[in-house]
Amino acid sequence: MTLLKIFALVSTVLFATANAYFPLATSTLNLSIQNIEKATGNIMVAVFEGEENFLKDDKAVASKIALVEKTGSLKVSFPNLPHGDYSVAVYHDVNGNQKLDTNFFGVPTEPYGFSNNARSKWGAPKYNVARFQLNQLEQNMVIDVKKWSKQ
Repeated sequence: MTLLKIFALVSTVLFATANAYFPLATSTLNLSIQNIEKATGNIMVAVFEGEENFLKDDKAVASKIALVEKTGSLKVSFPNLPHGDYSVAVYHDVNGNQKLDTNFFGVPTEPYGFSNNARSKWGAPKYNVARFQLNQLEQNMVIDVKKWSKQ
């Protein structure tokens, strides 16, 4: 074996061993979804890591569907997320069809919101406005869901 191959093998073994004894730091993200005006349907939540994955459904690192049983607020938690930069998108699927309904012009007709309560009247907010750093053992965030007309 050449010296380079031996170094690569030893590095791989050391890295694997270090991960077993020193796992990556993780956090629990606790969301309080507020301003729920109708006690029907579901709250749909998706967590995205990094700008390149923002609002790409198939790139969400975590997602949940929470049944809405009352108006006001609802809590959703995501344990064991590795520390990093994230964004969250939420919408209230009032009619329970598992999609964000829109009108003829593509404007959402159901309430929605983003991390940092990022708002944008025309289209989704920019990633850097919705981005937050997850680096604590437990992190709490409030997201208000609002109809497009109230954005």
